[in-house]
Amino acid sequence: MREVEIKAHAREHEEVKVHFDSLLGSGREVHKHDHYFRRPGEKVQALRLREYNGIIEFTTKKTCSGPEGENNAEYEFRALPDQRKEAVDFFHSLGYEDFFIKNKNGWEWMDGDAHIELLDVNTLGWFLEIEILLPFEADESTVNAARRKIDGIMEAAGIRKEDYEPCSYRDMILESEGGIQSKPHTC
Repeated sequence: MREVEIKAHAREHEEVKVHFDSLLGSGREVHKHDHYFRRPGEKVQALRLREYNGIIEFTTKKTCSGPEGENNAEYEFRALPDQRKEAVDFFHSLGYEDFFIKNKNGWEWMDGDAHIELLDVNTLGWFLEIEILLPFEADESTVNAARRKIDGIMEAAGIRKEDYEPCSYRDMILESEGGIQSKPHTC
Protein backbone atom coordinates (compact mmCIF):
# COMPACT_ATOMS: atom_id res chain seq x y z
CA MET A 1 0.00 0.00 0.00
CA ARG A 2 0.98 3.62 -0.48
CA GLU A 3 0.71 5.58 2.75
CA VAL A 4 -0.01 9.31 2.74
CA GLU A 5 0.58 10.61 6.26
CA ILE A 6 0.93 13.91 8.05
CA LYS A 7 1.89 14.28 11.70
CA ALA A 8 1.76 17.40 13.79
CA HIS A 9 2.46 18.48 17.33
CA ALA A 10 -0.76 18.38 19.35
CA ARG A 11 0.10 20.91 22.02
CA GLU A 12 -3.54 21.06 23.16
CA HIS A 13 -4.05 17.29 23.01
CA GLU A 14 -6.99 17.30 25.45
CA GLU A 15 -8.97 19.61 23.16
CA VAL A 16 -8.01 17.54 20.11
CA LYS A 17 -9.30 14.38 21.82
CA VAL A 18 -12.58 16.09 22.74
CA HIS A 19 -12.95 17.24 19.11
CA PHE A 20 -12.57 13.74 17.66
CA ASP A 21 -14.61 12.05 20.42
CA SER A 22 -17.52 14.43 19.73
CA LEU A 23 -17.20 14.05 15.96
CA LEU A 24 -16.42 10.31 15.62
CA GLY A 25 -17.33 8.73 18.95
CA SER A 26 -15.04 7.70 21.79
CA GLY A 27 -11.55 6.96 20.58
CA ARG A 28 -10.17 3.47 20.96
CA GLU A 29 -7.10 3.22 23.18
CA VAL A 30 -3.83 2.60 21.37
CA HIS A 31 -0.66 1.04 22.75
CA LYS A 32 2.06 0.31 20.19
CA HIS A 33 5.52 -0.99 20.95
CA ASP A 34 7.86 -0.76 17.95
CA HIS A 35 11.26 -2.43 17.82
CA TYR A 36 13.37 -1.22 14.89
CA PHE A 37 16.25 -3.08 13.28
CA ARG A 38 18.91 -1.93 10.85
CA ARG A 39 21.77 -3.37 8.87
CA PRO A 40 25.13 -2.89 10.63
CA GLY A 41 26.61 0.52 9.91
CA GLU A 42 23.42 1.94 8.38
CA LYS A 43 21.69 5.03 9.77
CA VAL A 44 18.15 4.07 8.76
CA GLN A 45 15.89 1.27 9.85
CA ALA A 46 15.33 -1.71 7.61
CA LEU A 47 12.62 -3.55 9.54
CA ARG A 48 10.03 -2.84 12.22
CA LEU A 49 8.49 -5.32 14.63
CA ARG A 50 5.28 -3.83 16.10
CA GLU A 51 3.28 -5.29 18.99
CA TYR A 52 -0.28 -3.99 18.74
CA ASN A 53 -3.79 -5.32 19.42
CA GLY A 54 -2.65 -8.85 20.24
CA ILE A 55 -0.60 -9.33 17.08
CA ILE A 56 2.90 -8.68 15.80
CA GLU A 57 3.29 -6.79 12.54
CA PHE A 58 6.46 -7.09 10.50
CA THR A 59 6.98 -4.04 8.30
CA THR A 60 9.50 -2.60 5.92
CA LYS A 61 9.01 0.68 4.07
CA LYS A 62 10.44 2.69 1.26
CA THR A 63 10.08 6.11 2.89
CA CYS A 64 9.67 9.27 0.88
CA SER A 65 9.49 12.33 3.16
CA GLY A 66 9.06 15.92 2.25
CA PRO A 67 7.74 19.18 3.68
CA GLU A 68 4.15 18.02 3.12
CA GLY A 69 4.49 14.75 5.07
CA GLU A 70 5.28 11.16 4.24
CA ASN A 71 4.39 9.15 1.16
CA ASN A 72 5.56 5.58 1.80
CA ALA A 73 5.48 2.22 0.06
CA GLU A 74 4.81 -0.26 2.87
CA TYR A 75 5.19 -4.06 2.92
CA GLU A 76 3.97 -6.03 5.92
CA PHE A 77 2.67 -9.31 7.30
CA ARG A 78 1.44 -10.46 10.72
CA ALA A 79 2.10 -13.17 13.28
CA LEU A 80 0.92 -14.16 16.74
CA PRO A 81 2.51 -12.33 19.70
CA ASP A 82 3.99 -15.54 21.13
CA GLN A 83 6.40 -15.55 18.14
CA ARG A 84 8.11 -12.29 19.13
CA LYS A 85 11.30 -13.88 20.48
CA GLU A 86 11.65 -16.08 17.40
CA ALA A 87 11.17 -13.06 15.14
CA VAL A 88 13.84 -11.03 16.95
CA ASP A 89 16.22 -14.02 16.85
CA PHE A 90 15.47 -14.47 13.14
CA PHE A 91 16.32 -10.82 12.35
CA HIS A 92 19.52 -11.05 14.40
CA SER A 93 20.51 -14.28 12.59
CA LEU A 94 20.16 -12.43 9.26
CA GLY A 95 22.66 -9.85 10.52
CA TYR A 96 20.25 -7.08 11.52
CA GLU A 97 20.97 -5.19 14.72
CA ASP A 98 18.71 -3.44 17.21
CA PHE A 99 18.30 0.24 16.36
CA PHE A 100 15.75 1.93 18.62
CA ILE A 101 12.42 1.47 20.41
CA LYS A 102 9.35 3.65 19.88
CA ASN A 103 6.31 3.56 22.18
CA LYS A 104 3.03 5.22 21.22
CA ASN A 105 0.11 5.53 23.61
CA GLY A 106 -3.14 7.36 23.04
CA TRP A 107 -6.35 7.02 20.99
CA GLU A 108 -7.43 6.31 17.44
CA TRP A 109 -10.47 6.99 15.25
CA MET A 110 -11.54 6.32 11.66
CA ASP A 111 -13.04 9.06 9.50
CA GLY A 112 -13.92 7.25 6.29
CA ASP A 113 -10.59 6.19 4.81
CA ALA A 114 -8.58 8.44 7.17
CA HIS A 115 -6.94 6.72 10.16
CA ILE A 116 -6.49 9.28 12.94
CA GLU A 117 -4.25 8.79 15.97
CA LEU A 118 -3.58 11.12 18.90
CA LEU A 119 -0.42 9.77 20.52
CA ASP A 120 2.09 10.40 23.27
CA VAL A 121 5.39 9.24 21.71
CA ASN A 122 8.33 8.23 23.94
CA THR A 123 9.38 11.48 25.64
CA LEU A 124 8.69 13.63 22.56
CA GLY A 125 5.20 14.79 23.52
CA TRP A 126 1.78 14.52 21.88
CA PHE A 127 1.23 14.20 18.13
CA LEU A 128 -1.75 13.97 15.82
CA GLU A 129 -1.11 11.53 12.98
CA ILE A 130 -3.50 11.13 10.08
CA GLU A 131 -2.92 8.65 7.29
CA ILE A 132 -4.77 7.45 4.24
CA LEU A 133 -3.73 4.22 2.52
CA LEU A 134 -3.85 4.12 -1.26
CA PRO A 135 -2.98 1.43 -3.81
CA PHE A 136 0.66 1.42 -4.97
CA GLU A 137 -0.44 2.54 -8.42
CA ALA A 138 -2.33 5.64 -7.16
CA ASP A 139 -1.56 8.65 -9.34
CA GLU A 140 -0.35 12.01 -8.03
CA SER A 141 -3.79 13.63 -8.23
CA THR A 142 -5.15 10.91 -5.92
CA VAL A 143 -2.21 11.39 -3.54
CA ASN A 144 -2.74 15.17 -3.56
CA ALA A 145 -6.47 14.73 -2.87
CA ALA A 146 -5.61 12.52 0.14
CA ARG A 147 -3.16 15.14 1.39
CA ARG A 148 -5.83 17.89 1.06
CA LYS A 149 -8.31 15.73 2.98
CA ILE A 150 -5.77 15.25 5.77
CA ASP A 151 -5.06 19.00 5.84
CA GLY A 152 -8.79 19.64 6.27
CA ILE A 153 -9.08 17.18 9.16
CA MET A 154 -6.03 18.75 10.84
CA GLU A 155 -7.45 22.25 10.43
CA ALA A 156 -10.86 21.22 11.84
CA ALA A 157 -9.05 19.79 14.90
CA GLY A 158 -7.33 23.15 15.51
CA ILE A 159 -3.91 22.07 14.23
CA ARG A 160 -2.03 24.76 12.32
CA LYS A 161 0.39 24.01 9.47
CA GLU A 162 3.15 25.50 11.63
CA ASP A 163 2.61 22.52 13.96
CA TYR A 164 3.26 19.97 11.19
CA GLU A 165 6.36 17.93 11.97
CA PRO A 166 8.49 17.01 8.94
CA CYS A 167 11.08 15.06 10.95
CA SER A 168 10.65 11.36 11.45
CA TYR A 169 10.09 9.95 14.91
CA ARG A 170 13.34 8.04 14.35
CA ASP A 171 15.34 11.26 14.00
CA MET A 172 13.59 12.91 16.93
CA ILE A 173 14.06 9.84 19.19
CA LEU A 174 17.71 9.37 18.26
CA GLU A 175 18.39 13.08 18.77
CA SER A 176 16.63 13.07 22.15
CA GLU A 177 18.67 10.03 23.20
CA GLY A 178 21.92 11.68 22.12
CA GLY A 179 22.29 9.47 19.06
CA ILE A 180 23.35 10.56 15.62
CA GLN A 181 20.55 12.12 13.62
CA SER A 182 20.25 10.70 10.12
CA LYS A 183 19.60 12.92 7.14
CA PRO A 184 15.99 13.09 5.93
CA HIS A 185 15.22 11.05 2.82
CA THR A 186 13.76 12.49 -0.32
CA CYS A 187 12.37 10.66 -3.33
